[in-house]
Amino acid sequence: MMASETTKGEWNPGRKNQAILSQIQDVLSSGEERTVRDVYYALESRGHKWEYRYVKRAVKKGRRAGYIDPAQIVDASRTAENVSATGWRDPKHFVDDRVDKVWNDYWEDFWREQESYVEVWLEKQSLASVFAPVCEEFNVRLEATRGDWSDSKVYQASNRLIEKISDGKDVRILYFGDYNPSGFHAPVSILDAMGYYGIDLGREFPGSDDPRYYDAEYGAPFWFEGGNGTFALERKALNTEHIERFELPENPVPSSSDKDATIKRSFRRYVSDGRDTNVELNALKEFEREFLEDLVRDAIEEHVDLEKKHEVENRIRDRREQLAECIEIDRDALEVTDGDE
Repeated sequence: MMASETTKGEWNPGRKNQAILSQIQDVLSSGEERTVRDVYYALESRGHKWEYRYVKRAVKKGRRAGYIDPAQIVDASRTAENVSATGWRDPKHFVDDRVDKVWNDYWEDFWREQESYVEVWLEKQSLASVFAPVCEEFNVRLEATRGDWSDSKVYQASNRLIEKISDGKDVRILYFGDYNPSGFHAPVSILDAMGYYGIDLGREFPGSDDPRYYDAEYGAPFWFEGGNGTFALERKALNTEHIERFELPENPVPSSSDKDATIKRSFRRYVSDGRDTNVELNALKEFEREFLEDLVRDAIEEHVDLEKKHEVENRIRDRREQLAECIEIDRDALEVTDGDE
C-alpha cells in the first residue's frame, strides 16, 4: 500500500487504517466509481467487518493523502444544476458527431402498443447507476430520490400517471427501497399524498398502526380504478426474503428520516419482529449485484408483451434503413477554407 506521487497532505496511517486502506484499494481495483456507503458494503461482502465511521474516515483521509484515487469516490446526492457546453470545432466535427448516421437515432416507444405503463421508483439515489441501464433498455422512467418525496414531485407524478390511466393503461409502479421504517413509510406516504391530486384509492387509507401498512413481502396492494386503466404499486425490494437468502448485514447508522416514534414502533411490531432493523438496498447491490439487476429486469418484463415489443423493434430497424437511403451528406462542402481557419 503506497500513496500516489500527487499526495498533498501528510498522513501516516496506523496498522488498523493500513488494513482498511488495503481492503478499500482492493474494492476500487475494478475502476468503478463508488460512494462511501458502497465501499462500506463492499467490505462487508468480503468479510471485512469495520464500523462505518472507520471506513468513512479512512476514505476521506486516504483520498487526501493519495492512497485512494479521489475520482473513484462520488457523491450521487450532490450534482451541478447546470454545466457548460463545449460546442464543436468546425462543421465537419458537428457532422461527424451529430449528423453522420443520424438515422440510428430514430426510435419508437414500444410502450404505446402495450397494455401497461411501468415506472421504477427508487428510494436510493446513490443506486441510480445500477438501475438506469436496465430502465434505459426498456425505456422505463426511473425516479431515484433520497427518502420522502416533496409535494411538488407527488403532484407532477399524479398528473403524469392520471394521463396514462385515462388512456387505458394499467399503470404499475415498481418500488425499491431500504428495509427500515422510512423505506416502508416512503411509498405509502406518496400514495396517500396522491389522493389530494386526483388518484383516489377508493377506500380509507390504512394508518401506520394497520398491518396492511407494512406488507413486508409485497407491499400493500393499492389499486386505483379511474378512466379506462388501473393503478398499482408493487414493492419489489428490499424484503425479508432477500435479507435471509443473502445474509445481508445491518447498517448500525439509522436513517435520518426514521424519527417518527409511531412508525418505528409499528415497523417493529408488524415487520421486523420487534427489532430496530436497518438493512439498506446498497447491501444487496454489493453482495448480489447481478441478482438486483435481474430483479429489476424481471419486474419490468412481467408487464411487457414481448411479441409486440419485438414487432416494434423490427419496424424501427426497417425505418432506419429507409432513412439511411434518403439522407445524403455532401462532405465536399464541409472542407475548411482559409477564411474559416
